[in-house]
Amino acid sequence: MSVAEPHIAPVGQEPEEPGAARRHPLAHHPAPLACADALLRSPDGRLLIVDPTYKADWYLPGGMVKEELPADALTRDLHEGLGIQTTVGRLLAVDGESAPLGRPLVSYVYAAHASGPVEVMLQAGEIREARWVTEGEALQLLAPHVAARLRAALDAERGAHTALLRDGVPVPPSSRDYYRQLPSPLAAATVLVRDTAGRVLVLEPTYKQHWELVGGMVEAHESPVEAGAREVKEEIGLNLPVGRLLVVDTVPGRLARNGRALIAHVHDLEPLTPAQVDAMALDSGEVRSARWLAPAEAAGLLPRILAERVTAALRALENGTVEILDRTDTTTLADPERGDAE
Repeated sequence: MSVAEPHIAPVGQEPEEPGAARRHPLAHHPAPLACADALLRSPDGRLLIVDPTYKADWYLPGGMVKEELPADALTRDLHEGLGIQTTVGRLLAVDGESAPLGRPLVSYVYAAHASGPVEVMLQAGEIREARWVTEGEALQLLAPHVAARLRAALDAERGAHTALLRDGVPVPPSSRDYYRQLPSPLAAATVLVRDTAGRVLVLEPTYKQHWELVGGMVEAHESPVEAGAREVKEEIGLNLPVGRLLVVDTVPGRLARNGRALIAHVHDLEPLTPAQVDAMALDSGEVRSARWLAPAEAAGLLPRILAERVTAALRALENGTVEILDRTDTTTLADPERGDAE
């Protein structure tokens, strides 16, 4: 007579309960209430706020989360209540309220982006009025606890973090988190690639509408030198160390297409020999084609800001200096169609 082995349910699966339907262990777990709100902007940068029929103050658009993910709830609420088709972006703020309705409430504030024309159509009968207002007007009109969330969300929108609040008060971060959450400028690493004939290499990216120099964004774990060498290897297939710093270009957020300030470092690369030029292997996923051009021709093909970096880099090579391009006093907006705002 053999003894039956005990049944062991696979990980993530409950054992069968005789005479009863299987239940997930979290099915009856007490949970806080949750709501999801939107920081939604018009094309001119104003914010959408709403006046619900069942509340006394103005609020951010959104609502309670049902049996769905918070981002899905926000998409549903914006469509059902305001007739706006949106995609939900990154999470800007999370506010935990102790017990405003007898149960804890977790409020999420997301960046939301309209999928088409931003035309509000009140549909649900729960919204008395909707307005597009400036940031300052929103902070004055919103209920105090919602204004606190919005203020934190606006800081997060300009930075690179998610704001954490408890009962409307920002949670002090640790020293390490504080420095990681500072709204620092973006950093870019550009490499002036030349050959021994004095020509400059320009690339035609697959994902942009204008010509570019070799380079890209500095990642969180890199220095500009490391990022430059990585981009040389990735984009043109050469494993070479980059040379000295030639140019530092500072672009304020108002001139940048993405709204973030940018510091671009332009480094030299030892001129490529004919054999190295022949050994180049373009990354077909990022680079459609490449051209070797005289410096003046390269400047004429590139967007204005990139052309100015080439000119400054060549001047730095000739004079043995580091050129500083400071655009903080620039009042003329760059042309995003030519990549000037990058």
